[in-house]
Formats: sequence, C-alpha cells, structure tokens
Amino acid sequence: MKLKMYVVAVLSVFALPVFAAAKYEIKGVLTLTRVIELAAANAPEVRLSNTRIAEGEAKLAGAQVRTLENPKFDLAAGPRNGTDSSVDVEVGFEIPFELGSRRSKRVAVAQAGIQREKYATGDVRRHTVAAAVSAYYRVLQAEERLRFSRDRKTLADEQFRIAKERHLSGDVAQFEVNLAQTEIARAESDISAAQGRVALARTSLAKILGLSSMADLQIVGDLKERSLFDTIRSAPAPRERDDLLAVRAEIDATQAAISLAEAERLPDLAFRVSYKREGNDNIALGGITATLPFLNPRPGPVLEARIQNQRTQIAAEVRQAAISAEIEGARLAYDAAVAAVRRLEADGLALQQENEKLAGESYRAGKINLSTLLQVRRDALETRREYLERLLEAADAGVELASANGQWPTN
Repeated sequence: MKLKMYVVAVLSVFALPVFAAAKYEIKGVLTLTRVIELAAANAPEVRLSNTRIAEGEAKLAGAQVRTLENPKFDLAAGPRNGTDSSVDVEVGFEIPFELGSRRSKRVAVAQAGIQREKYATGDVRRHTVAAAVSAYYRVLQAEERLRFSRDRKTLADEQFRIAKERHLSGDVAQFEVNLAQTEIARAESDISAAQGRVALARTSLAKILGLSSMADLQIVGDLKERSLFDTIRSAPAPRERDDLLAVRAEIDATQAAISLAEAERLPDLAFRVSYKREGNDNIALGGITATLPFLNPRPGPVLEARIQNQRTQIAAEVRQAAISAEIEGARLAYDAAVAAVRRLEADGLALQQENEKLAGESYRAGKINLSTLLQVRRDALETRREYLERLLEAADAGVELASANGQWPTN
C-alpha cells in the first residue's frame, strides 16, 4: 500500500508539468453557463492551485515514513601489531526510532495542509469564476455598443441622403449636407472604436479562461438577463465560504504543528548492535544512544507554532466578520443597481426613442433642421449608452453578490 502511494506521488510530480502546460481549446458558442464551467475547471489560476493540492499529497507521502532518520551501518577494520599480528574488525548497526508519536503528528500536519489547499483552491475558483463572468458581461456590452454604433451609421447615411435631396431641391443650404457628412464620419469612427473595445474585452476573457484564441468562439448571451443573480438574491443563507474554511483548516494545521514541535523536543533514541573482533577475541555489544536536549531544548519551533495558531484564529474571526459585511453590502448594491436599470427601462428609453422617431419624421417633412435632429439623436444615443452602463453595473453587482455568497453553480 505504501509503495503504491509512493509511486502515485512520484508520477504526479512528473505528470503535473505536462498537465499544466496543456492548452484548452474550444470552438463554437460560449454561453454564461459555459464560461462558468471553463473558469471553474480550466482557468490557469485554478489549475495552478490544484498543483498545490498535489504538492500537499506528496508531502503526506513523505510524512508517512516510520522515521525521518535512516538506519546507520558502520564498518571499520585495521591491523593489530604486537606479539601476535592480527586484523581487528568492528561492525555496528544502528536503528533510530522516534518518541512522542512524531510520525502520526507529521501525518496530521500534512493532512491539515492538504485540506487547507483544497479550500484555498475552492476560493481561487470562486474569484476566478467571478472574474470570468464579469469579463463575459463586458464582452456582451462591448458588442452591444458596436451594434449601436452601426445603427448610428445607418441613420447617418439616411440623413445624408435626405440632406442631399433637400439641397438639390433648394430647401436647405450646403451647410446641412456637410453636417450630415460629418455625422457619417463620426459614426464610422465610433464603429472603429467599438470594434477595438470588443477585441480588448474578448482578449481579457480569453486570458482568464486560459484560451489561446477567441477567433472561433461566438459569445452568446443577453446583458439584461439576471435570472441567475435573482435566484442567488432570494436563496437562503449560503454555506460557509471556502476562504473561511481555509483559515479554519490553517488553525488545525497550526495546532498539529504545535503537537509536532513539542514531540520534537524529546530526545532522539536509537538501538545499536555491534560486533568486534580484537585479536582472538569476539565481542558482541548491544546498546542504545540518546541525544541530550537539556542544553538545547528547542523552544523556538513550539513558540513559533503557538503564535501562528493565535494569528490564524484572529484571521478566522476577521474573515467571518468580513464575509458577513460583504454579503450585506453586495445585496444592497445589487438591489440599487437593478432599480437604476428598471427606472431607465420604465421611462427614459421609451420616451427618448419616441422623441427620436418624432424628430426623424419632422426632419423628413422639413419642419426642423438637421442640427435639431442630430441633437435629439445624440441625446437618444447617450441614453442608450447610459442604459448599457447601468446594465453592466447591475451585472457587476450580481457577480459580486454571487461571489460574496459563494454560490456559483459549479459549487
């Protein structure tokens, strides 16, 4: 059984670099659910954190040996010169053993370390999923802004066509034609800027997910979709978060370290068996060797482990209070962000769209000039952009709420 565990530990050490170097490639459609799955399983930070669990398991394999000291074998031989010449030989074999159940305490320290790394990996996963979901919503917003920019270009082309017709008929001056052509240039510039924002947002998402390219991926989703966050908002009190559990596991590890440090203050013992041949005499001896720690009782490791235990207990108290504050603040922020979105949806967007439609009809009928129409449409565009910002703020608040509760679907 021990040999099997040792082989597994050795193979994991050599296999991990291969796994860490592997690139995860995907094609097709990337939805919110898929983003969460990929971030939880294949994001670089998560994969790196998993190696720390494997490292802890390797330490456990090392802690399970019977003793850290190997048996010792001594051999000495030399000539004896005197009345009778002979060769003297001395052979000794020393087997160390440990007092204070050191092996079981080393195992306890290693096991507590593994549990701590598992919880720490869960916390890394929580943060990574939150970052990936936030980046996903930024891609959606950037692509929506690109669609708005293209709509602006379509309207600008229509304005330019109408301005030219009215100029040829003598209804407007060249000034309006120039103004309409300027609006086309501004719309085209806005499209280019929006394309750059899309590229940066997609790159950011690819980096978080550990993808080498986003060229073959279509990001699918709705920036207005908040059902996941609404479900989390109305869910009962969440379970304890992994970061708090990791701190508590650290308390267990420091307590085990105190026990191990106290055991290591005990003398080191070893059984010794030796055989000597002196001249014609054969001598067999058995005995015991022991260290004398009264000159160096090694108080430092014990004191250090106790202070670490005190610090981790304080950290656990602080973390628990911080989590409560985070959840409370995240809920309030999410409610406020959703209220801001709904306020714009209820009045601002509808009224602005109506004004834009009425201004377009008035311009085609010659009731208003192009400057007035452009002002109305710029106000409408600004309202739509503001709406996108409020949607992103609501999405970010939802991400913070889910992360504070630690309730991503993968958990």
